[in-house]
Amino acid sequence: MLNVKDVKRDFPVLKNRDVIYLDNAATTLTPEPVIQSLSDYYENLGASVHRGIYHLADETTEKYESSRNRVADFIGADSPDEIVFTKNCTEGLNIIAYSLHLWSDMEGKILVTEMDHHSNILPWKFMVDGSERFELEYVDVTKDGVLDIEDYKSKLSSETVAVGFPGISNVLGTVNPVEKITDLAHENDALVIMDGAQWLPHRPFDILEHDLDFLTFSAHKMLGPTGLGVLYGKKELLNRMPPPFGGGEMVLNVTRGEVKWSDPPQKFEPGTTPIAQIVAFGSTLKYLEGLEIAEIEEHVNGLTRRAVNRLSGIPYVNIYGPREGEPRGGLVSFNVEGIHPHDLATALDSLDNIAIRAGLHCAQPLHEVMGLNSSARVSFYVYNASEDVDRFIDAVKEAKKILGGEK
Repeated sequence: MLNVKDVKRDFPVLKNRDVIYLDNAATTLTPEPVIQSLSDYYENLGASVHRGIYHLADETTEKYESSRNRVADFIGADSPDEIVFTKNCTEGLNIIAYSLHLWSDMEGKILVTEMDHHSNILPWKFMVDGSERFELEYVDVTKDGVLDIEDYKSKLSSETVAVGFPGISNVLGTVNPVEKITDLAHENDALVIMDGAQWLPHRPFDILEHDLDFLTFSAHKMLGPTGLGVLYGKKELLNRMPPPFGGGEMVLNVTRGEVKWSDPPQKFEPGTTPIAQIVAFGSTLKYLEGLEIAEIEEHVNGLTRRAVNRLSGIPYVNIYGPREGEPRGGLVSFNVEGIHPHDLATALDSLDNIAIRAGLHCAQPLHEVMGLNSSARVSFYVYNASEDVDRFIDAVKEAKKILGGEK
Protein backbone atom coordinates (compact mmCIF):
# COMPACT_ATOMS: atom_id res chain seq x y z
CA MET A 1 0.00 0.00 0.00
CA LEU A 2 1.28 3.44 -0.93
CA ASN A 3 2.16 5.78 1.91
CA VAL A 4 0.71 8.96 0.43
CA LYS A 5 2.19 11.22 3.12
CA ASP A 6 5.68 9.99 2.27
CA VAL A 7 5.04 10.24 -1.47
CA LYS A 8 3.75 13.83 -1.23
CA ARG A 9 7.02 14.94 0.35
CA ASP A 10 8.75 14.18 -2.96
CA PHE A 11 6.72 16.78 -4.87
CA PRO A 12 7.87 20.41 -4.52
CA VAL A 13 4.65 21.82 -6.00
CA LEU A 14 2.67 20.26 -3.15
CA LYS A 15 5.07 21.83 -0.65
CA ASN A 16 5.03 25.24 -2.29
CA ARG A 17 1.37 25.53 -3.26
CA ASP A 18 -1.87 24.91 -1.38
CA VAL A 19 -3.58 22.80 -4.04
CA ILE A 20 -5.55 19.58 -4.34
CA TYR A 21 -4.37 18.48 -7.75
CA LEU A 22 -6.96 16.31 -9.54
CA ASP A 23 -6.00 16.91 -13.18
CA ASN A 24 -3.52 14.06 -13.51
CA ALA A 25 -4.97 12.69 -16.76
CA ALA A 26 -3.76 15.92 -18.38
CA THR A 27 -0.34 16.25 -16.71
CA THR A 28 1.14 14.89 -13.50
CA LEU A 29 3.37 16.74 -11.07
CA THR A 30 7.12 16.13 -11.01
CA PRO A 31 8.97 14.50 -8.09
CA GLU A 32 12.25 15.80 -6.71
CA PRO A 33 14.43 12.94 -8.08
CA VAL A 34 13.29 13.76 -11.63
CA ILE A 35 13.90 17.48 -11.12
CA GLN A 36 17.36 16.67 -9.76
CA SER A 37 18.07 14.52 -12.80
CA LEU A 38 17.15 17.40 -15.11
CA SER A 39 19.40 19.74 -13.14
CA ASP A 40 22.22 17.21 -13.15
CA TYR A 41 22.21 17.11 -16.94
CA TYR A 42 22.52 20.89 -17.22
CA GLU A 43 25.02 21.19 -14.36
CA ASN A 44 27.26 18.18 -15.03
CA LEU A 45 26.70 16.94 -18.59
CA GLY A 46 25.28 19.32 -21.19
CA ALA A 47 26.73 17.65 -24.28
CA SER A 48 24.94 16.26 -27.33
CA VAL A 49 24.59 12.53 -27.87
CA HIS A 50 25.92 10.25 -30.63
CA ARG A 51 28.19 13.03 -31.89
CA GLY A 52 31.19 14.15 -29.87
CA ILE A 53 34.40 12.13 -29.57
CA TYR A 54 35.16 13.18 -26.01
CA HIS A 55 34.40 11.91 -22.50
CA LEU A 56 31.53 14.30 -21.73
CA ALA A 57 29.67 13.32 -24.88
CA ASP A 58 30.30 9.63 -24.21
CA GLU A 59 28.93 9.91 -20.68
CA THR A 60 25.87 11.82 -21.88
CA THR A 61 25.21 9.24 -24.59
CA GLU A 62 25.55 6.42 -22.07
CA LYS A 63 22.92 7.97 -19.77
CA TYR A 64 20.68 8.73 -22.74
CA GLU A 65 20.76 5.15 -23.99
CA SER A 66 20.40 3.86 -20.44
CA SER A 67 17.02 5.59 -20.36
CA ARG A 68 16.06 3.89 -23.61
CA ASN A 69 17.00 0.53 -22.10
CA ARG A 70 14.91 1.27 -19.02
CA VAL A 71 11.89 2.16 -21.19
CA ALA A 72 12.28 -1.12 -23.09
CA ASP A 73 12.40 -3.04 -19.81
CA PHE A 74 9.42 -1.10 -18.44
CA ILE A 75 7.11 -2.26 -21.25
CA GLY A 76 8.81 -5.62 -21.87
CA ALA A 77 10.09 -4.85 -25.38
CA ASP A 78 12.40 -7.30 -27.12
CA SER A 79 15.02 -4.65 -27.83
CA PRO A 80 15.78 -0.99 -27.00
CA ASP A 81 16.00 -0.51 -30.78
CA GLU A 82 12.19 -0.68 -30.75
CA ILE A 83 11.99 2.45 -28.57
CA VAL A 84 11.81 5.79 -30.40
CA PHE A 85 11.91 9.02 -28.41
CA THR A 86 9.40 11.64 -29.55
CA LYS A 87 8.27 14.97 -28.16
CA ASN A 88 4.96 13.51 -26.91
CA CYS A 89 2.39 10.77 -27.50
CA THR A 90 0.82 12.90 -30.23
CA GLU A 91 4.00 13.02 -32.28
CA GLY A 92 4.36 9.26 -32.00
CA LEU A 93 0.91 8.76 -33.51
CA ASN A 94 1.71 11.27 -36.27
CA ILE A 95 4.94 9.45 -37.10
CA ILE A 96 3.02 6.19 -37.51
CA ALA A 97 0.33 7.75 -39.70
CA TYR A 98 2.69 9.65 -41.97
CA SER A 99 5.11 6.75 -42.29
CA LEU A 100 2.31 4.37 -43.28
CA HIS A 101 1.13 6.95 -45.81
CA LEU A 102 4.62 6.96 -47.33
CA TRP A 103 4.49 3.19 -47.91
CA SER A 104 3.67 3.13 -51.60
CA ASP A 105 2.16 -0.38 -51.47
CA MET A 106 -0.26 0.31 -48.59
CA GLU A 107 -3.91 1.19 -49.09
CA GLY A 108 -7.22 0.43 -47.42
CA LYS A 109 -9.29 1.32 -44.35
CA ILE A 110 -8.09 2.83 -41.09
CA LEU A 111 -10.27 2.08 -38.06
CA VAL A 112 -10.29 4.33 -34.99
CA THR A 113 -12.91 4.64 -32.25
CA GLU A 114 -15.45 7.26 -31.26
CA MET A 115 -13.70 7.49 -27.88
CA ASP A 116 -10.29 8.35 -29.31
CA HIS A 117 -8.37 11.47 -28.31
CA HIS A 118 -7.87 13.96 -31.15
CA SER A 119 -4.25 12.79 -31.26
CA ASN A 120 -5.41 9.46 -32.67
CA ILE A 121 -7.96 10.99 -35.03
CA LEU A 122 -6.37 14.03 -36.66
CA PRO A 123 -3.20 12.32 -37.98
CA TRP A 124 -5.40 9.79 -39.78
CA LYS A 125 -7.71 12.51 -41.10
CA PHE A 126 -4.68 14.29 -42.55
CA MET A 127 -3.65 10.98 -44.06
CA VAL A 128 -6.98 10.17 -45.75
CA ASP A 129 -8.10 13.67 -46.81
CA GLY A 130 -7.60 13.95 -50.54
CA SER A 131 -6.22 10.42 -50.71
CA GLU A 132 -7.63 7.73 -52.98
CA ARG A 133 -5.68 5.03 -51.13
CA PHE A 134 -7.13 5.35 -47.62
CA GLU A 135 -10.48 5.62 -45.88
CA LEU A 136 -11.16 6.44 -42.22
CA GLU A 137 -13.93 4.69 -40.28
CA TYR A 138 -15.05 4.92 -36.64
CA VAL A 139 -15.97 2.08 -34.28
CA ASP A 140 -19.05 2.88 -32.21
CA VAL A 141 -19.21 3.36 -28.45
CA THR A 142 -22.24 1.93 -26.61
CA LYS A 143 -24.54 3.99 -24.40
CA ASP A 144 -22.72 2.44 -21.42
CA GLY A 145 -19.45 3.97 -22.57
CA VAL A 146 -17.68 0.84 -23.78
CA LEU A 147 -16.41 -0.11 -27.20
CA ASP A 148 -19.02 -1.87 -29.33
CA ILE A 149 -17.14 -5.06 -30.15
CA GLU A 150 -19.84 -6.30 -32.53
CA ASP A 151 -19.59 -3.05 -34.50
CA TYR A 152 -15.81 -3.44 -34.48
CA LYS A 153 -16.08 -6.97 -35.88
CA SER A 154 -18.49 -5.84 -38.59
CA LYS A 155 -16.14 -3.08 -39.76
CA LEU A 156 -12.99 -5.21 -39.78
CA SER A 157 -12.18 -6.78 -43.13
CA SER A 158 -9.34 -7.77 -45.40
CA GLU A 159 -9.33 -4.13 -46.53
CA THR A 160 -8.44 -2.89 -43.02
CA VAL A 161 -4.77 -1.90 -42.86
CA ALA A 162 -4.60 -0.43 -39.35
CA VAL A 163 -6.63 -0.19 -36.14
CA GLY A 164 -6.03 2.61 -33.64
CA PHE A 165 -7.59 2.82 -30.18
CA PRO A 166 -6.96 4.16 -26.66
CA GLY A 167 -5.98 1.63 -24.03
CA ILE A 168 -8.04 3.71 -21.60
CA SER A 169 -10.42 6.49 -22.65
CA ASN A 170 -9.32 9.87 -21.33
CA VAL A 171 -12.98 10.89 -20.94
CA LEU A 172 -14.88 7.75 -19.95
CA GLY A 173 -12.13 5.87 -18.16
CA THR A 174 -13.12 2.79 -20.16
CA VAL A 175 -10.45 0.08 -20.05
CA ASN A 176 -10.52 -1.42 -23.52
CA PRO A 177 -10.05 -5.18 -24.17
CA VAL A 178 -6.59 -4.94 -25.71
CA GLU A 179 -6.14 -8.65 -26.42
CA LYS A 180 -9.53 -9.00 -28.13
CA ILE A 181 -9.01 -5.87 -30.25
CA THR A 182 -5.52 -7.00 -31.24
CA ASP A 183 -6.42 -10.62 -32.00
CA LEU A 184 -9.35 -9.64 -34.22
CA ALA A 185 -7.22 -7.10 -36.09
CA HIS A 186 -4.38 -9.54 -36.66
CA GLU A 187 -6.84 -12.14 -37.97
CA ASN A 188 -7.46 -9.61 -40.74
CA ASP A 189 -3.74 -8.80 -41.16
CA ALA A 190 -4.26 -5.26 -39.84
CA LEU A 191 -1.66 -3.35 -37.84
CA VAL A 192 -2.62 -2.43 -34.26
CA ILE A 193 -1.78 0.96 -32.71
CA MET A 194 -2.58 1.70 -29.07
CA ASP A 195 -2.59 5.15 -27.51
CA GLY A 196 -1.22 4.23 -24.09
CA ALA A 197 -1.20 7.71 -22.55
CA GLN A 198 -3.76 6.82 -19.86
CA TRP A 199 -2.66 3.19 -19.37
CA LEU A 200 1.10 3.28 -18.84
CA PRO A 201 1.05 5.58 -15.77
CA HIS A 202 -1.37 3.39 -13.84
CA ARG A 203 -1.20 -0.26 -14.87
CA PRO A 204 1.41 -2.90 -15.60
CA PHE A 205 1.86 -3.47 -19.32
CA ASP A 206 3.72 -6.18 -21.24
CA ILE A 207 4.04 -5.33 -24.92
CA LEU A 208 4.83 -8.89 -25.97
CA GLU A 209 1.86 -10.31 -24.09
CA HIS A 210 -0.47 -7.85 -25.82
CA ASP A 211 1.26 -8.26 -29.22
CA LEU A 212 0.74 -4.64 -30.27
CA ASP A 213 2.47 -3.45 -33.42
CA PHE A 214 2.78 0.11 -32.10
CA LEU A 215 2.37 1.80 -28.72
CA THR A 216 2.68 5.47 -27.83
CA PHE A 217 2.71 7.30 -24.49
CA SER A 218 3.89 10.54 -22.85
CA ALA A 219 6.38 11.08 -20.03
CA HIS A 220 4.52 14.03 -18.50
CA LYS A 221 1.47 11.89 -17.67
CA MET A 222 3.58 9.58 -15.49
CA LEU A 223 5.66 11.95 -13.33
CA GLY A 224 8.17 12.61 -16.10
CA PRO A 225 9.30 15.83 -17.77
CA THR A 226 7.27 17.62 -20.42
CA GLY A 227 8.30 17.61 -24.07
CA LEU A 228 8.96 13.87 -24.24
CA GLY A 229 7.06 10.86 -25.53
CA VAL A 230 7.76 7.29 -26.52
CA LEU A 231 6.89 5.38 -29.66
CA TYR A 232 7.29 1.60 -29.54
CA GLY A 233 7.24 -0.27 -32.83
CA LYS A 234 8.03 -3.86 -33.71
CA LYS A 235 11.52 -3.86 -35.14
CA GLU A 236 10.56 -5.40 -38.47
CA LEU A 237 8.00 -2.62 -38.96
CA LEU A 238 10.37 0.18 -37.96
CA ASN A 239 12.92 -1.24 -40.39
CA ARG A 240 10.42 -1.02 -43.25
CA MET A 241 8.90 2.35 -42.37
CA PRO A 242 10.26 5.46 -44.09
CA PRO A 243 10.89 8.36 -41.70
CA PRO A 244 8.46 11.28 -42.05
CA PHE A 245 11.00 13.93 -40.96
CA GLY A 246 14.54 14.71 -42.05
CA GLY A 247 17.56 16.04 -40.15
CA GLY A 248 20.95 15.33 -38.69
CA GLU A 249 22.08 12.03 -37.15
CA MET A 250 19.37 9.93 -38.85
CA VAL A 251 21.39 8.91 -41.88
CA LEU A 252 24.40 6.76 -42.63
CA ASN A 253 25.18 8.51 -45.88
CA VAL A 254 23.89 11.48 -47.88
CA THR A 255 24.91 12.47 -51.38
CA ARG A 256 23.20 14.76 -53.84
CA GLY A 257 21.53 11.76 -55.40
CA GLU A 258 21.09 9.22 -52.61
CA VAL A 259 20.23 8.86 -48.93
CA LYS A 260 20.90 5.82 -46.76
CA TRP A 261 18.94 5.89 -43.49
CA SER A 262 20.30 4.86 -40.13
CA ASP A 263 18.76 1.83 -38.47
CA PRO A 264 15.90 2.34 -36.02
CA PRO A 265 15.48 4.07 -33.69
CA GLN A 266 17.94 6.74 -34.90
CA LYS A 267 16.24 7.17 -38.27
CA PHE A 268 13.13 8.46 -36.44
CA GLU A 269 15.06 10.85 -34.15
CA PRO A 270 16.37 13.63 -36.42
CA GLY A 271 18.24 16.60 -35.02
CA THR A 272 18.95 17.29 -31.37
CA THR A 273 16.42 15.45 -29.25
CA PRO A 274 15.23 16.54 -25.75
CA ILE A 275 18.34 15.06 -24.13
CA ALA A 276 17.79 16.36 -20.60
CA GLN A 277 14.23 15.08 -20.56
CA ILE A 278 15.24 11.68 -21.88
CA VAL A 279 17.96 11.30 -19.26
CA ALA A 280 15.50 12.38 -16.56
CA PHE A 281 12.87 9.93 -17.80
CA GLY A 282 15.16 7.13 -16.74
CA SER A 283 14.95 8.54 -13.22
CA THR A 284 11.17 8.78 -13.58
CA LEU A 285 10.82 5.10 -14.36
CA LYS A 286 13.16 4.22 -11.51
CA TYR A 287 10.93 6.24 -9.17
CA LEU A 288 7.75 4.55 -10.45
CA GLU A 289 9.31 1.12 -10.15
CA GLY A 290 10.21 1.96 -6.56
CA LEU A 291 6.53 2.65 -5.85
CA GLU A 292 5.57 -0.47 -7.87
CA ILE A 293 3.08 -0.12 -10.71
CA ALA A 294 0.73 -2.73 -9.22
CA GLU A 295 0.59 -0.70 -6.00
CA ILE A 296 -0.12 2.46 -8.00
CA GLU A 297 -2.95 0.67 -9.82
CA GLU A 298 -4.52 -0.49 -6.55
CA HIS A 299 -4.21 2.97 -4.98
CA VAL A 300 -5.66 4.85 -7.96
CA ASN A 301 -8.48 2.30 -8.37
CA GLY A 302 -9.45 2.82 -4.73
CA LEU A 303 -9.62 6.60 -5.13
CA THR A 304 -11.61 6.25 -8.35
CA ARG A 305 -14.14 3.91 -6.74
CA ARG A 306 -14.52 6.32 -3.83
CA ALA A 307 -15.16 9.22 -6.20
CA VAL A 308 -17.68 7.26 -8.29
CA ASN A 309 -19.52 6.01 -5.21
CA ARG A 310 -19.74 9.44 -3.60
CA LEU A 311 -20.71 11.23 -6.81
CA SER A 312 -23.35 8.56 -7.48
CA GLY A 313 -25.02 9.50 -4.21
CA ILE A 314 -25.60 13.09 -5.33
CA PRO A 315 -28.90 13.32 -7.25
CA TYR A 316 -27.91 16.29 -9.43
CA VAL A 317 -24.62 14.75 -10.65
CA ASN A 318 -24.43 12.76 -13.90
CA ILE A 319 -21.45 10.40 -14.25
CA TYR A 320 -20.18 9.12 -17.60
CA GLY A 321 -18.38 5.89 -18.36
CA PRO A 322 -18.59 2.20 -17.51
CA ARG A 323 -21.21 0.92 -15.11
CA GLU A 324 -20.39 -0.18 -11.59
CA GLY A 325 -18.37 -3.38 -11.61
CA GLU A 326 -16.77 -2.67 -14.98
CA PRO A 327 -13.04 -1.78 -15.02
CA ARG A 328 -12.33 1.94 -15.08
CA GLY A 329 -9.12 3.95 -15.37
CA GLY A 330 -8.15 6.53 -12.78
CA LEU A 331 -10.55 9.25 -13.87
CA VAL A 332 -14.21 10.22 -13.62
CA SER A 333 -16.02 12.56 -16.01
CA PHE A 334 -19.29 14.07 -14.84
CA ASN A 335 -21.59 17.07 -14.96
CA VAL A 336 -23.54 18.93 -12.29
CA GLU A 337 -27.05 19.81 -13.42
CA GLY A 338 -27.52 23.53 -13.86
CA ILE A 339 -23.80 24.38 -13.77
CA HIS A 340 -21.51 24.62 -16.78
CA PRO A 341 -18.31 22.56 -16.27
CA HIS A 342 -16.14 25.67 -16.68
CA ASP A 343 -18.08 27.43 -13.92
CA LEU A 344 -17.80 24.37 -11.70
CA ALA A 345 -14.03 24.14 -12.21
CA THR A 346 -13.66 27.84 -11.41
CA ALA A 347 -15.77 27.44 -8.27
CA LEU A 348 -13.80 24.43 -7.00
CA ASP A 349 -10.56 26.31 -7.50
CA SER A 350 -11.90 29.33 -5.62
CA LEU A 351 -13.57 27.37 -2.80
CA ASP A 352 -10.77 24.97 -1.87
CA ASN A 353 -7.91 25.23 -4.40
CA ILE A 354 -9.10 22.07 -6.14
CA ALA A 355 -7.74 21.67 -9.67
CA ILE A 356 -9.92 19.70 -12.10
CA ARG A 357 -10.36 19.63 -15.88
CA ALA A 358 -13.38 21.06 -17.70
CA GLY A 359 -14.10 21.09 -21.42
CA LEU A 360 -13.97 18.58 -24.26
CA HIS A 361 -10.72 16.92 -23.11
CA CYS A 362 -9.52 16.83 -26.75
CA ALA A 363 -12.28 14.33 -27.51
CA GLN A 364 -15.01 16.31 -29.27
CA PRO A 365 -16.39 13.43 -31.39
CA LEU A 366 -17.04 11.43 -28.21
CA HIS A 367 -18.81 14.35 -26.54
CA GLU A 368 -21.00 14.72 -29.64
CA VAL A 369 -21.92 11.03 -29.46
CA MET A 370 -22.78 11.49 -25.77
CA GLY A 371 -24.87 14.58 -26.54
CA LEU A 372 -22.64 16.85 -24.45
CA ASN A 373 -20.97 20.17 -25.19
CA SER A 374 -18.44 19.64 -22.38
CA SER A 375 -17.84 17.78 -19.12
CA ALA A 376 -15.90 18.05 -15.88
CA ARG A 377 -13.21 15.50 -15.04
CA VAL A 378 -11.25 14.46 -11.98
CA SER A 379 -8.26 12.14 -12.22
CA PHE A 380 -6.01 10.68 -9.56
CA TYR A 381 -2.41 9.66 -9.00
CA VAL A 382 0.14 8.63 -6.40
CA TYR A 383 0.06 11.81 -4.28
CA ASN A 384 -3.73 11.91 -3.94
CA ALA A 385 -5.48 10.59 -0.82
CA SER A 386 -9.04 9.72 0.16
CA GLU A 387 -9.23 13.09 1.92
CA ASP A 388 -8.74 14.78 -1.46
CA VAL A 389 -11.79 12.94 -2.81
CA ASP A 390 -13.88 13.94 0.20
CA ARG A 391 -12.89 17.60 -0.02
CA PHE A 392 -13.68 17.53 -3.74
CA ILE A 393 -17.16 16.13 -3.01
CA ASP A 394 -17.79 18.77 -0.34
CA ALA A 395 -16.71 21.49 -2.76
CA VAL A 396 -19.06 20.18 -5.48
CA LYS A 397 -21.96 20.39 -3.03
CA GLU A 398 -20.97 23.89 -1.97
CA ALA A 399 -20.63 24.99 -5.60
CA LYS A 400 -24.13 23.70 -6.30
CA LYS A 401 -25.50 25.79 -3.42
CA ILE A 402 -23.76 28.90 -4.73
CA LEU A 403 -24.26 28.47 -8.47
CA GLY A 404 -27.16 26.09 -8.84
CA GLY A 405 -29.60 27.12 -6.16
CA GLU A 406 -29.35 23.90 -4.13
CA LYS A 407 -30.49 24.36 -0.53
